[in-house]
Amino acid sequence: MGNRKPLIIFLVVSIVIAGSFLAAPLLINWYLNQNAERILSDMITRTNDFAGHDVNFGDIEIDYDYRGTYLHLKEVEIFPGERISGKDMIRFNLSFDAASLTGFSWMDFLLNNSIQLDSAYIENVNLESETPPLEELEEGEGRQNTPEGKDYNNISVKHLRVNKVSFENRDSYTDSTRLSIHDLFVFADDFILTKEDRRSRDAIFSVKSIEGYMAQAVFHLNDYRNSVSAKDFSFNTTEKTMGIENVAFQNKLDKYEYINEFEKETNWMELKNGKLQVEGMEFQSYFRHGQIVADSLLLAGPELEVFRDKRKTEDTTRRPKMIHEVLKEMPKQINISEIIIDDAYISYEERPDTKAPRAGKIYFDQVNGRISRFTNFETLLNEDDKMEVKAKANLLGKGAIDLEVTYFLNDESGKFLMNGKVGRMDLRELNPMIEPATRVALKNGTLNDLFFNISANDIEGTGQVIAKYQDLEIEILDKNYQNNQNILRKIGAFLANKIVIPSFNPTKEGELKKGEVYFQREKHKFIFNYWWELVLSGLKSTVTGDTEADMRKNSAD
Repeated sequence: MGNRKPLIIFLVVSIVIAGSFLAAPLLINWYLNQNAERILSDMITRTNDFAGHDVNFGDIEIDYDYRGTYLHLKEVEIFPGERISGKDMIRFNLSFDAASLTGFSWMDFLLNNSIQLDSAYIENVNLESETPPLEELEEGEGRQNTPEGKDYNNISVKHLRVNKVSFENRDSYTDSTRLSIHDLFVFADDFILTKEDRRSRDAIFSVKSIEGYMAQAVFHLNDYRNSVSAKDFSFNTTEKTMGIENVAFQNKLDKYEYINEFEKETNWMELKNGKLQVEGMEFQSYFRHGQIVADSLLLAGPELEVFRDKRKTEDTTRRPKMIHEVLKEMPKQINISEIIIDDAYISYEERPDTKAPRAGKIYFDQVNGRISRFTNFETLLNEDDKMEVKAKANLLGKGAIDLEVTYFLNDESGKFLMNGKVGRMDLRELNPMIEPATRVALKNGTLNDLFFNISANDIEGTGQVIAKYQDLEIEILDKNYQNNQNILRKIGAFLANKIVIPSFNPTKEGELKKGEVYFQREKHKFIFNYWWELVLSGLKSTVTGDTEADMRKNSAD
C-alpha cells in the first residue's frame, strides 16, 4: 500500500494539471467574451490616432487556445468622442463590415506592447478623416489629440487581406475634400509596422510582398481649384510593376474664370488621358528609405493644354526652378533609368495684350520622347551627370520636329546643350499663333528646313540657327485683325517684303544667311519659354543680320 501512495498522488496531480490545462482555454474564453468590447476598445483607443475616440461593435466572437486567438468582428464603428473638438484636432470615422483575425499573441501584446497575427482579413472598410491641412500635419510631423495616446512598438501580420477600402480626408479649416480613395484591395505577406517606421520621414513599413488594385484616387490642391486623379491603379512587388490606366490634372474652373482669381498672370492647365506604367520598380527602396527607383516609366497618350492671358500683370517675382534645381531639391531621392513619352499632345494658347478678338494657339502632336538618367542620387551623378532628352513631334500637325537636350546636372550654372531641326512646312500654318500677337499674317512662304545648335545655362545662351525658306511674304492686318488691305497697309507690307524681310534663304544667288543666337534668360518664366526665346533670337538675327555682339549690346542697353 505504501508503494502505491506516490503513484496515486502522481495520478491525482496529473489529472489536476491536465484538467487545468484543458479548462484554462474555457475560462479564458469565458472571460474574454464577457469583457470583449471593453478589451478591444482599449486596444484601439490607446493609440495616438484613435485616442479620444469611441468604439461600437455589432458582434464579437473570440476563440482562444494555446496556439493563439481567433477573433471575428462584425459591424465595427470608430468615431470621435466628446473630447475631440476644434479645427486643430484629428477626427476619424472608421467602419468595416467584418474582420477575421487569427493567431493573435497575448504574450506579445502584454509583454512587448505589440500586435502579432498570423492572418487578418478585413471586409468593406470606410474611413473618413477630418484634419488640419495636410501640409501643416507634415510640417508638424504629426499631432496627437490627447497626451495619453500610446502607439504599439510593433504590428505584424503574416498574411493580410483587405477587401475594398474607401477613404476620404476633409480639411477641417474649409470643410473641403482633400484626398479620396475608392475601392482599394490589398494582399500582403509578412507585413510589419514599427514605432520607428511611424516616426521616420522616409520609412513606411516592411513587407515581403504586396499587391493591390484601386479604382480611383483624387487629390485636391491649389486651394481646391485643381485636382490630380488616378483611375485603375495597380501594383505588384513581385513583378516590380505599377500602372495607372488614366492620370489626369483637372481644373475645376474654365480658363478665364480661373485666371481671374489671380492678380498676376498665371497658367491655366489641364492634363487628361495619360496612361502610366512603371517597370522594374524597387518597392523595398521606397518602403524602407523613401527612394523612388525604377528601370522605366512610360507615360502614354497624355493630352496637355496650357492657357495664359497676357493682359494680366506679369509676375516678375516668380522664380521657376531650372531642371537641375528641381531634381536636387526634390524631397525624395529618385533614379529612373528611362522615362518614355508616347504619342502625347501638347497645346499652348495665349491671349495677347492687344485688341485681338481671339487668342493665339500652337500645338504639338504625335510627341514621342525619352529622358535618360533621371536621377538626383549623388553617387550616380558623380559617375555621369548628363541627363539626355530626345523628342520627336509634329508642329501644328505639319512640321516634323527633332529635338535633343543634354543637361549637366552637377553644373552649378545649369549648363545644357540643345540642338534640333524642324522639317518642311507651309509657313501660313503659323498664322493662328502669329496674327493675334502681331497683327501681321504670313501671306505666303515655305519652310524647307530649320536647324539650331545652342549652348546655354541659367543666365544666357548662344549658338546658331539656320532657317532655309522660300517665297516668304507678309501682310498687315487691319485694326479688327482682318485681311482688309487699304493703300497704307499695302505699302507697309510691300516695303517689308522687298526691303526688310528676305523672301528667300538661301537667296536666289545661293547665299545662305545663318542666324546667331543670344538671349538672356528671363528668370520669372518657365524653361520652355527660355528654349523658344533662344531659337527665336536666331530667327530674328537671320532677318535683321544682327550678330551676337549686337544682341548682347542691345540687352545691356
